[in-house]
Amino acid sequence: MSNHRALAVANHFLRLSPSIGGDQMKLQKLVYISHGFNLAINHEPLVRDRIEAWDGGPVFRSIWDHIRDFGLKDGLLVSPITKQPYEAELTPNECEVLEHVWGRYGSYKGADLSHMTHKSGTPWYHAYAQGRNTPISNEAIERHYALLAQAGREEAAQA
Repeated sequence: MSNHRALAVANHFLRLSPSIGGDQMKLQKLVYISHGFNLAINHEPLVRDRIEAWDGGPVFRSIWDHIRDFGLKDGLLVSPITKQPYEAELTPNECEVLEHVWGRYGSYKGADLSHMTHKSGTPWYHAYAQGRNTPISNEAIERHYALLAQAGREEAAQA
């Protein structure tokens, strides 16, 4: 079972578009959405880090803290100890999910993605109702993204 560091998955998106480094909200949401679709499609977590319900939507504190404390080096998240970029050995199924997320959501701004991920009824919404920084459960995320994946399949079948 895969369970990558959020920092490594974030680097996947930073390699696709280095400009994302200037939009932490977008980076956070792309990793979160990828995690959600991986739970729904592959039935396993993509990321092992805790996801919290912050004011602006779901957040991986590990990404937030790393960018705050260390920033980016050559456009990537780099270990302050090894000086190497965080890497994930993604499976082919995980790569498909990341490609799907990038194709579907990569053109959105961070604020747009934030709006999408913290609407009423989302996993963020239910966790945030319990208080700021409340963890968002993988079970809630998987249920939500399974519904989104099903809706996408139905939409594609009608096209």
